[in-house]
Amino acid sequence: MIDKKSSTMGKSVGEKVCCVCLSAGFNFNKLTTKDGSKVTLLTKFRMCISEVVWLPCFYICTDCTEILDTVHSFREKCIKTDRIRREEQAKHAEQTSSEIAIKDSPCESNSIQDARTKAEDSQTGINEALECNSDCENDGSSHSSENDQENGELDRKPKKNIVAFKSSRILRRKRNRKFACYKCEKSFTASTKLVSHCVKDHQMESKNIKPFACDSCPQRFSSSSNLWQHVKYHDGVKSSICLYCGKGFITKTDLLNHEKKHLNMREYKCESCSKSFNTHKDIRSHRLIVHTDSSKWKYICEICTKPFPIKSNYDSHMRRHMGDKKFACHLCEKKFTTKCDLQRHTRSHSDVREHQCSYCDKEYKDERVLKVHMAKLHGIGKVKIPVRTRNYVCHFCPKAYFAKNKLTRHLYTHSGEKPFKCPICDKKFNDKSYVKQHLKNSHNVDSQDAEKTKLCYLGVSEVKQELAQFNM
Repeated sequence: MIDKKSSTMGKSVGEKVCCVCLSAGFNFNKLTTKDGSKVTLLTKFRMCISEVVWLPCFYICTDCTEILDTVHSFREKCIKTDRIRREEQAKHAEQTSSEIAIKDSPCESNSIQDARTKAEDSQTGINEALECNSDCENDGSSHSSENDQENGELDRKPKKNIVAFKSSRILRRKRNRKFACYKCEKSFTASTKLVSHCVKDHQMESKNIKPFACDSCPQRFSSSSNLWQHVKYHDGVKSSICLYCGKGFITKTDLLNHEKKHLNMREYKCESCSKSFNTHKDIRSHRLIVHTDSSKWKYICEICTKPFPIKSNYDSHMRRHMGDKKFACHLCEKKFTTKCDLQRHTRSHSDVREHQCSYCDKEYKDERVLKVHMAKLHGIGKVKIPVRTRNYVCHFCPKAYFAKNKLTRHLYTHSGEKPFKCPICDKKFNDKSYVKQHLKNSHNVDSQDAEKTKLCYLGVSEVKQELAQFNM
């Protein structure tokens, strides 16, 4: 190990260093390289050894790559077998519960159900007291702390996950909660009474009645279990952690749907085409977007009358109309209406190009741009090639441009404004590319050099210090 380290200190120009064994060489792979399954080495490192910070600019030798592939495949195998084992246990539990249900007679089950409803209607206070006592016996002094928290008498703030756990328990204990009617001002002590009232007095269908209302938002639910799941989203506690990437989720259902994307088994197949998907939500969205007539889409914009098949698309579209930009970039001052736009913008701050064409040497930051390149130059894929039109016309001269930022730069020539300044000599330009060209020609600063490109982000005094080091 000492010899390898010493060899890296005196390596020749063009040699690379392995991020694992620190050996130097020429034919090393970058961590953004993909294997046969289109999984990058960087992803494998972050899955297997999450304690270390792995960067896309790192390199790895052939021997360490083979070890990494072995560790990653072993980890994948363990996770898959664990998932199969859990599914088999769940199936066995369902079969056991169904066998027990068959053994019970219908008369006995009906009498038990009647007794439960009577107990809820006539002895709610007794049930609540008994439940509180049982909580005290099981939890010790935790019941008193819950009451203090509920009354606002507890000074210190509990942890967020404890608050979520207690809020769900409080919901379960509220036997005497009121169920308000949709149409009138009547309220009932039981959900069954509200359902029967809506069916009898308001001629509503029982399947459309949602008696359980959320206290934090206007949403309603048909069952208390759905309400409890919804309350977790208000608490925002991501206690379910993905074993593949470490991402946290609020509910186990969200976690299972996310893990299906890692497994990529694509169990849900579309009957209208040959495509298959990992989750039920994905195939439902596919059917609405691709195989449903746009005239039947139920989400319609009130401003421009544009229809949408999914509510999330409608909500993001409305945010554009309202100018609501809640997704801010942490590297600059720009804000965006959707998370997708923010992620696309964040890639512009980095020079990492993970998506490489397999037929030529072209590399791209965005996967969609690579697909357009494959379809346009190599005739591969079914991506619609965008037709470029010069829609941005200058109102001072006949010139027109494809992009809005190109027109903005052109308008600087008419106004005489020069917003881009050289960090060394304070000379100003109307285009950012002219600053890089000026640095190279006038100050002998190459923008391709990593140490010299950072001069664009330093102050004048710091730039002069860096230049003095370069000239020494």
